[in-house]
Amino acid sequence: MSYFKDKTIWLTGASSGIGEATAKALSSEGCKLIISARRESELQRVKNECAHPEMVTILALDLEKHQQAAQWVAQAWDIFGGIDVLFNNGGIGQLSAALDTQEQVERKIFEINYFGNIALSKALLPKMLKANKGQIVATASIAANFGQANLAAYSASKAALKLYYESLWQELKQTPLKIQVVSPGFIQTQVTLNSLTADGAALGKNSPAQEKGMPTSVFAKKLMKVMAGSKFHSYIGRKELLAVPLHALFPRLFYKLLK
Repeated sequence: MSYFKDKTIWLTGASSGIGEATAKALSSEGCKLIISARRESELQRVKNECAHPEMVTILALDLEKHQQAAQWVAQAWDIFGGIDVLFNNGGIGQLSAALDTQEQVERKIFEINYFGNIALSKALLPKMLKANKGQIVATASIAANFGQANLAAYSASKAALKLYYESLWQELKQTPLKIQVVSPGFIQTQVTLNSLTADGAALGKNSPAQEKGMPTSVFAKKLMKVMAGSKFHSYIGRKELLAVPLHALFPRLFYKLLK
């Protein structure tokens, strides 16, 4: 029997990219899905393209408005009478020089990528603890492991997220709850295309590395294996994952190659 069959799974960032592909893959496994993002029309499209749209419910939300997290969790919990898994995947990219980037842009990135993500988990965890079961999977990034030019705010937000969940994982080790973080490498998404620039405008173009990255459908299959396992942190990507040990062992060579 599939690990996911009959589970209720809530996915944020589900209107495109990794979230969309994962929703479709999970629907094929017979899950009850709640899909969330800002764009309700795109969520409707994703729902219609799922294998079992009758088992998919839309809950539109904006992670930047995370003061509403308790309300969102209450709504999501009531839809199917509980939540087995939260794939806390919503986020936004950034590409601009640190000194040029306006403070409100940096704050927006952290409000969405860090505070919005955590607010959702903190609102949901008491319900999972009371039910004595549950799983939260958060999306970090390979960029959380090293500094790169023009990615200061984004990398910092993902690094903070990863360390927060590592601490949470340690705190909850004596409970039945499962906490996991996945760090994607280059995946064929629109995260770079939609990345914020110095003044908050969208970049409007994708990177060659992103365009040549792993297809989201392949990523989703690998992610599902991670979710079914017990490992706290996993990387999913291709040869770009070699950057992690290279940076740790040979930082000078790493930055020379990065140029």
